[in-house]
Amino acid sequence: MSSLGDPDREPVERPEADDVGTSELFVDDVALSYDGAEPVVEAETLVVPAGEVTALVGPNGSGKSTLLRAMAGEMDPDRGSVLLDGKEVHSFAAKELARELGMLSQENVAPESTSVRELAMHGRYPHRGFFEPVDESDEQAVDRALELVGVDGLSDWPVGDLSGGQKQLAWLAMVLAQETEVLLLDEPTTYLDLHHQLRVLDAVRQLNADRGVTVAVVLHDIGQAARFADNLVALKDGEPYDWGPPDEVVTTDLVREVFGVEADVGFGPEGPTVTPRRALDEESDGD
Repeated sequence: MSSLGDPDREPVERPEADDVGTSELFVDDVALSYDGAEPVVEAETLVVPAGEVTALVGPNGSGKSTLLRAMAGEMDPDRGSVLLDGKEVHSFAAKELARELGMLSQENVAPESTSVRELAMHGRYPHRGFFEPVDESDEQAVDRALELVGVDGLSDWPVGDLSGGQKQLAWLAMVLAQETEVLLLDEPTTYLDLHHQLRVLDAVRQLNADRGVTVAVVLHDIGQAARFADNLVALKDGEPYDWGPPDEVVTTDLVREVFGVEADVGFGPEGPTVTPRRALDEESDGD
């Protein structure tokens, strides 16, 4: 198991249910695998703090998306548990969990004729009975979500007519329309141009500032994550290498040992800056 980078770090005690914020996620001695194979993720203890933005970073295959899926209740741990408000995530009924936690996956598909507003309205399903019609609160929630991500002007457009970046914003609006206390985002900026990357991240950061929503997001760019997030979880080979505030976590050693990259790390008013210099040979990683 990983020592989380700092051998002197005080262990995080498993919280009692009454002490857990309603929007805090707590990972306790978790092992995750597919089809009974060897675990691809093992984590002794991790906390996604209530009301903060936490970014999961690491190279391809390090277990970021797998860990996020477990947080969302999409896969049951082989060992250990993921707790939301002191309750195991996988024990929630589907609709009950969808009122507490929203998840934006990497790949999303909708009929191309679906309008942006219709797509966003799907995010309201946890708040209605099976035969209940859309009401004013649903309309207002969708209005807020579309405006927050900046696609309110595209409300009537078919999803099939949108660019890649616009589609990602429309899917984000659907998840935001759920109005959950926890938001999980799996690589929401992948394949987007810089403009749309910043639109996505700004919308999430604004939601966190306005409503105190707890966010866990998988990001590839450690420099972007360091500026955007309150906390970073760096994963290597399926285990947490280190986690905590970016100013404490992002170091030249971490970038070298986790990403296999030699880089300069500086510190500015918006957090750490990472300037890559060269990719290291595999046999020199961590030397």
